[in-house]
Amino acid sequence: MTERLRNKCDLFLRNRNTVSKKFKFEKDMMSIAAGLIFTGADKETDIEKLNECRKILNKHTGFFSEYRDAVKLALLSEMALSENPEQYIDDVKAVYRKLHKGKFKDNSYMVLAAMLTCDLGKQEGAEEIVEKHNEIMKQMEKQHPILTNSEDISYVILLALSGRSVNSIISDMNECFDYLRKTCKIKAGPDSVQGLSEILVLTDGNIREKCDKVISIYDLLKDNKADIKGGYAFSALGALIGIDESPEVIAREIIEADAFLDGCKGFDEKSVDKNQRLMFAVMLVAESFGMTSSVVNNTFINNALGIIKAKQIATMITIISNVLPPVLGAIVDNASEKNDNSETTEAEQESTEVDDN
Repeated sequence: MTERLRNKCDLFLRNRNTVSKKFKFEKDMMSIAAGLIFTGADKETDIEKLNECRKILNKHTGFFSEYRDAVKLALLSEMALSENPEQYIDDVKAVYRKLHKGKFKDNSYMVLAAMLTCDLGKQEGAEEIVEKHNEIMKQMEKQHPILTNSEDISYVILLALSGRSVNSIISDMNECFDYLRKTCKIKAGPDSVQGLSEILVLTDGNIREKCDKVISIYDLLKDNKADIKGGYAFSALGALIGIDESPEVIAREIIEADAFLDGCKGFDEKSVDKNQRLMFAVMLVAESFGMTSSVVNNTFINNALGIIKAKQIATMITIISNVLPPVLGAIVDNASEKNDNSETTEAEQESTEVDDN
């Protein structure tokens, strides 16, 4: 492992551990995201500043506010790194209100999109950005109605912040998606491929050449038993595309970062899914090469939100499959018992009537 990557991994572990110790009741994935945000800024986690920012956030938002939902730790981290946390949350809220007028109502992803806009210092032009964002989303919905949802919001905000036209963005995204799915026959799911397409369009260069580089990294990882089986880890590979190194070098560093994390508490196979750990390794390699933090952090937080929501859905399914059947069974039994009683009563009544006659 290079010294550069080792330093990033060490800083990330310190930051993540510091956050998780002080914010024990927050979701693990967001503690990791917070650790990555501070690591991307080459800073040690400032717990005192985070606590100050939590007080500011509580003062500016309601108890059940979307700002205190799954994305809260990431928001607090960005506030802590800003020069004026109070102004930062005011700006995020202002951009969020403009985004909220749009069609998508998934609050966590819109808060993330508002954060991105402010992190890049574009809050003054938020209305134009939101308008362009809505047009891109409209075109994406037309092309891929089933795949396009709230998870795309923060990527599309980044695309809207670029100077490219909506038509050129959509054209490159469609070419990328079709090339990966139809020509390269990549096995990752269509939603993962769409996520990767959105990230690849953010960077300069020939879209097919960028796809080929990602596929080379993907295949090298698979050959070295670090197979990314699609999902969020696959789309995260797009964060590596601007690295001026061969796929062999990049894949080797991902494997080394993954092996390093596997030996750390909270990241072994008993604690996290292997595919998720590979995603962490991809993000750390991107950070170690000095990739744009806004893209790296957005990719991770966006994917982390998706994982959290997937777990929430899984929990709901567990509840539905394990809790509801006995309850429904009891209801059915109760209804059946009532019917039996009703039939018995009717039979008794009939018998009484016969006797009377």
